[in-house]
Amino acid sequence: MVCKFIFPKWNIFLMFVPFLSKLLFNFVALTLKPLKMKPLRKVAALAVLLVGIFAFSKAEMSSEKLSLNLDNINVIETLSKQQFECRPTSDFMFYVETDLVKKIRGANNVNAKVYILDKVSGRKALLADENVQIKKFEGAIELKDHSASTNFKSSLIKNGDLIIGNAEVAPYTFNELIQYESIYNSYLNSTNKLLRLKRSI
Repeated sequence: MVCKFIFPKWNIFLMFVPFLSKLLFNFVALTLKPLKMKPLRKVAALAVLLVGIFAFSKAEMSSEKLSLNLDNINVIETLSKQQFECRPTSDFMFYVETDLVKKIRGANNVNAKVYILDKVSGRKALLADENVQIKKFEGAIELKDHSASTNFKSSLIKNGDLIIGNAEVAPYTFNELIQYESIYNSYLNSTNKLLRLKRSI
């Protein structure tokens, strides 16, 4: 599960919320007084303003969390260290999110996105975004219902799932990242939950 973090600057902002709310209430009251509005309408107008302010603040915070800069992060080196260290102490976590794209005869086409998460700031970045075909039963015939570009080369994951296409341009390929244990385990857990499977890690 991805935790939500509040940045330090927002902690400072939240300290002044009561003061700002009172100041805003007084301002609205003085502004609306000449209009001879009923008290209930004044409260409703104030509520709308406050909701707008906090919705805007929340949207800004969400956009910041998605802006992890990969320029100074060696993703492959970080993954390698996590795989071979007994007790990984990395500040980053890798995880996979999956969504069902299409059900076809004998298989499911699933979109898999690989993310890197900065545990300290809560910011994340997309590393890979590709489609995978998962057979519904052993021995099912592979169907050529692929969403890949003409230059895409399909590849098998060690559990038999077939990488069939890139859904979005991303810094890495799914085949490159799925070789690492943390991403493979996350992929299995995510697809098991999505398709109600019981595939062991």
